[in-house]
Amino acid sequence: MMKKILLLISVVAILVLTPLRVSAESPYTTWAQGPGGWLTMTQDAYSPAAEVDLPISAAEEMVVMPDGTLYIADTGNGRIVKLENFEIVASYGEDVLQGPTGLFVDDDGVLYVADAKLNKVFIFDADGTLLKEIGRPAEPLFGKNRDFLPRKIVVDARKNLYVISEGSVDGIVQLNTNGNFVGYFGANTATMSFKMIAQRLFLTKEQLDQFVKNEAASPSNIAIDQQSMVYTITAGTDRSKSIRKFTVAGKNIFPETFGSTTFRDIDVSDTGLVLAVDANGQIYEYDLSGTMLFVFGAQDKGDQRLGTLRNPTAIVRYGEFIYVLDKDKNAVVTYQTTALARQVHAGVNLYMEGYYKEAKPYFEQVLNANGSYIMAYQAIADAYYKDRNYTEALTSYRYAEDRNGYSQAYWELRNQALQRSLTSAILWIAGLWLGSVVVRRLDKRYRWLDPVRNWLHGLTRIKLIDDFVFMFRFIKQPADSFYYIKKKERGSLLFAGIIYVWVVAVRVLSLYLTGFVFNPFPDVAFIPVGNEIVMALLLIVLWNAANYLISTISDGEGRVRDVIIGSAYSLFPYALFVLPIALLTNVLSLNEAFLYSFSMNIVWAWMGLMLFIMVKEIHNYSFWETVRNVLITIFTMALFVLTGYILYVLFNQLFDFVSAIFQEVRLRG
Repeated sequence: MMKKILLLISVVAILVLTPLRVSAESPYTTWAQGPGGWLTMTQDAYSPAAEVDLPISAAEEMVVMPDGTLYIADTGNGRIVKLENFEIVASYGEDVLQGPTGLFVDDDGVLYVADAKLNKVFIFDADGTLLKEIGRPAEPLFGKNRDFLPRKIVVDARKNLYVISEGSVDGIVQLNTNGNFVGYFGANTATMSFKMIAQRLFLTKEQLDQFVKNEAASPSNIAIDQQSMVYTITAGTDRSKSIRKFTVAGKNIFPETFGSTTFRDIDVSDTGLVLAVDANGQIYEYDLSGTMLFVFGAQDKGDQRLGTLRNPTAIVRYGEFIYVLDKDKNAVVTYQTTALARQVHAGVNLYMEGYYKEAKPYFEQVLNANGSYIMAYQAIADAYYKDRNYTEALTSYRYAEDRNGYSQAYWELRNQALQRSLTSAILWIAGLWLGSVVVRRLDKRYRWLDPVRNWLHGLTRIKLIDDFVFMFRFIKQPADSFYYIKKKERGSLLFAGIIYVWVVAVRVLSLYLTGFVFNPFPDVAFIPVGNEIVMALLLIVLWNAANYLISTISDGEGRVRDVIIGSAYSLFPYALFVLPIALLTNVLSLNEAFLYSFSMNIVWAWMGLMLFIMVKEIHNYSFWETVRNVLITIFTMALFVLTGYILYVLFNQLFDFVSAIFQEVRLRG
């Protein structure tokens, strides 16, 4: 009995005293990029493995070596610690460092440390001997009044140092191992909003000096890959541009992608997989080309669940594990790769090396687990295309929402179809043309089609049909046609309403009928039908109201009826030609994109010209009076929209205020 009690006490003691906490349950949801660029839930890519408590304080940086050795910048204790199997085996710089925040260890074991308290860079050998101490560069090119505030550091294969200096709007500070300033590298670019542009146009220099200067944000962390390509993250910027990858010339080649505004650290593996962790405990994984693979993680809000993060400051990858350094927990949280992520990584590695056919089976297994994984469709489509299976490639490119790939596959299929059927198609066209010539000549001699023509002419006695036929008069005689509307009251309000409904219907149908290559929406399911209808009707109402109101105060002769009917007939190019153009896009590739853009530009220009002629003829204006009227009409439309938005905001606030009062009365009552 005594032995059992002692055994139980021993087990409890081990569970209480060990710093390693393990659990298989994931406290977070894993997301992957799905259709339309939206994130979709998927199986876990990484599962929580362990949380290792360490005798460190407010640690800021972590480096992992190929053999699994960890180096941590123990910022609070002013030292660098070396860990093997999560046990501290060595300590560096305790008598030199005060607040190390940046750390890089090269293949020879040389340590490069950026100390935030001393504002210096220190270089130690593998034994911890101080080799060099680098302070503020003395070169004039660095800047006479520029502070040197080193926070993060990496070193390339030529032993050049890339230092993140806090607040440096000129980019990364590049030094050689002697501490000489080489230049600035990879600066971010500043963006200007419309408000900033307006301020610079209308405010004086003294007024502008009172505003915060519009300067580019300073990078907040840095990483470097095996090819010495430098990566940076910038907190507080646009989430799609927060990660940047620079060539030797300093050009960013990392695409805009789904990211975070609070990234803390970034890591690049030997195979090109990119990891980034943000302040909210979310971990993002990308491939070499910037495609997002997974997003997972959760913030520790006090429940202390394994896998949650409180204040992450560094992230590294070691084999199938991800290590995240948590500053507040003084711990390293580890995650292990799951079967899904292994399939994705294996496929991605082969795909990036150009082995599309070999990568295809891995991505097919990925789709068996998650049918919405967009990148898998992309890789499979490329494999089909390389294998000259253009039919399957076309389908997969459609699922992958890759318009360029779809266009290329369609081009190949169309070429094959033309080679098979071009001769017969030419013969059919020639036969139809010859047949039409014969019919026209026989009709001219024997007048066979006169009964049909007389019957059609008789239909024009019906008012709506006459209004429809009258619309085609605008193609040849637009000015005279508007004169007939004004003086002889051709057209009708009923048919004008039909045209407006027709235009709205054409707008919606064109989105459904436009080919995938030219459609702004990746799938018909994403078409906001309600928004399109409201926007089209709103533009029609605003134009008619604004034009009539402006014309009444600027000696315009047109009546409300004339404006409504004239504007409706002015939209005939859109009503007649947009649907045929939309259908035409289904047989075009991106190589013929100019045909689509040119056709649509002709329609818009024609419609704009018709509206201009309408204003001139209906209101009896001169050319310059018409120009003035049109510009003021557009300005008035903008004022209507702005007024509507202001009223919406005010009534929204009023509703919130009344609701708050009602809730207060109800609670106190």
